[in-house]
Amino acid sequence: MFPSDVRLPATPPPPATSPATSTAAPYCLTPAQTQQLAQQYAPILYFHPDEQNFLQNPQTYIDQSTLRQERDFWGDKELYGLGEVPGSELAGIGEGNRDADGQIFLDHQNEELGDGIRAGDLGNSQNLYQYDPASNTITYHLFYSYNDGPPGVGDVQNHEGDWEKITVQLDSNFQPVEVCYSAHNGLNVSRSWADAPKEDGRPVSYVGQGSHANYPEPGDWSTNFPGVNDIAATGGIRFDLAERPAVDVTQEDYYGGYVLWGERGSAAEVGIGETTGPTGPSSTKGPILDASPREPE
Repeated sequence: MFPSDVRLPATPPPPATSPATSTAAPYCLTPAQTQQLAQQYAPILYFHPDEQNFLQNPQTYIDQSTLRQERDFWGDKELYGLGEVPGSELAGIGEGNRDADGQIFLDHQNEELGDGIRAGDLGNSQNLYQYDPASNTITYHLFYSYNDGPPGVGDVQNHEGDWEKITVQLDSNFQPVEVCYSAHNGLNVSRSWADAPKEDGRPVSYVGQGSHANYPEPGDWSTNFPGVNDIAATGGIRFDLAERPAVDVTQEDYYGGYVLWGERGSAAEVGIGETTGPTGPSSTKGPILDASPREPE
């Protein structure tokens, strides 16, 4: 836990008091204050009983991967071998990589290390948080080694690497007023703090089987894919993110880059499904600011 003498201010401190944020930011907190907030509102996750792929430490995933560049006719070019990929190299990969012809990607070596590494490791995971002063939000970034897609969709949503998130909106007194949950196809979900499920004053998320989308209630949730819904349920593992080390993701070596966290899927070549690893946290992949109070089917 954190020192008991760290207290959040009743009102936002003047910008000059915070070395951690720009003086132009409307809200400024010290690193100790943001870390305390991150622990105070860390989500509790409920996984589906049939979930097979759990949270993983991103650095462990990097260590289990090679770094490669796609080349259509000559085969992929290996830039760094297994266990040799520097996080700082990932941070320098620009935004153009998202749509480049020769995309650079982390290739998780499950073939060499065994499919079991796709299961992740809850005991090795981190409470990866990000405080955004512009929106006055705390976002929790959740990383999984593998996305198995929701049941019934086959392989067209399977891919290496999976970044999800939950955002807690704060008011001017740094009290929570809303929770936003990441889902796919622009279907992020929101709940007012009063309506959001909570335990011990912290938000609860029910994690969609395979896809790892986050939801405020169990049930079948539309994915906008005909005949396929995300399924969130109780009965599986309960995981308390507050019990993991709190790490400011913006200070990690890999933060800000646009490497693909997973190989480019063959189905992506013909526009079928989402079979390629996503990019990670960056200035354009921060808090969830577009969500609706939709309900399960």
